[in-house]
Amino acid sequence: MKRFVLFFLFVCFAVPAFAQAPERQRAEFLSAAEHFESLGTLFRQSIKLASPSAVNISISITQNHAVGRGNRRMTIEESGSGIIVTIAEKQVILTNRHVVEKAEQYPIQILTHDRRILTSTKITTNAEFDLAVIEVAEVLPQSALLGDSDKVRVGDIVLAIGNPFGLDRSVSMGIISAVGRRDVPGSSGSPPRVGFFQTDAAVNPGSSGGMLLNLRGEAIGIVTAIATQGGGNEGVAFVMPINAVLRIAEQLVQTGIVMKPHIGCSFDLTFSLEERRELGIDRLIGAKIGNVAPDTPAERAGLQTGDVVLTFDHTDVEDSLHVIHLVAQSEIDKPVILRIIRDGEMLDVTVTPVAHLSR
Repeated sequence: MKRFVLFFLFVCFAVPAFAQAPERQRAEFLSAAEHFESLGTLFRQSIKLASPSAVNISISITQNHAVGRGNRRMTIEESGSGIIVTIAEKQVILTNRHVVEKAEQYPIQILTHDRRILTSTKITTNAEFDLAVIEVAEVLPQSALLGDSDKVRVGDIVLAIGNPFGLDRSVSMGIISAVGRRDVPGSSGSPPRVGFFQTDAAVNPGSSGGMLLNLRGEAIGIVTAIATQGGGNEGVAFVMPINAVLRIAEQLVQTGIVMKPHIGCSFDLTFSLEERRELGIDRLIGAKIGNVAPDTPAERAGLQTGDVVLTFDHTDVEDSLHVIHLVAQSEIDKPVILRIIRDGEMLDVTVTPVAHLSR
């Protein structure tokens, strides 16, 4: 009898405990869900804040195509993205040059957030930085809030707004996968002059020129390129930091041209680890000078072909693309110190970059 009573008491007390377990689990689940819902609210607010500054850029291209024994006129729609900013008290649209490079042959149309269709009155471009500034006669919607791209770090959550495949104002989310990317596919054929952000936010054809946002709704970059084997999103997109964009765009707005820092030497992009070891360098650091042009700051400073640059203005040089980027980010007419290796000897050389026209 005692055993039966004890078992009965255990069952009576145990059943309510099992019955309460789903309620506790649901409470824990809802608590966790509220956290992610608050993050979703933050996403929505950021997108709402930035969307009026995004535009859709489209070009209608009409060409003859062979059909059977004859030709047929066909129209192809190409799309891209853009961002409204204020530069020198003037509202303009920023995008990539490759988005509008056919604008001389075919007119472009700009669709704004408030559903107006505008046409450009002036387009100023720079091929080397793959950037374009579009001016229109009408008043544009609000300009974008601009963040400080120098503060962006790997792991930051970001949002991309663009028009992939012509799908107006599409949004994707990801993180910053890398900063300072220099081996980026470009349209100019020359090494990139800025260090790009890499992100896994979904980016596809038509996204070029679109905004990359932080969670404050601030534009921190312009989507420029993707690395892909199939032609679409594979999780590797490249973004030009907004601070670099503005330095170029301000010149395009104010003067129509871009002047970049120039020291007058090229760098050997094939400089190998074996060559470094022969010079006593046991790792992939430094950049080898491939050529020094006459009557340039590099020649006047005494730099020579074969010199290996280890630091540029006290920044360790990783490779040739890195030093090209460091030159591009330096200040015109401000001396910088290069630490080099020549014939096994370490030397410090002072070079003063001068202004050079960027094409």
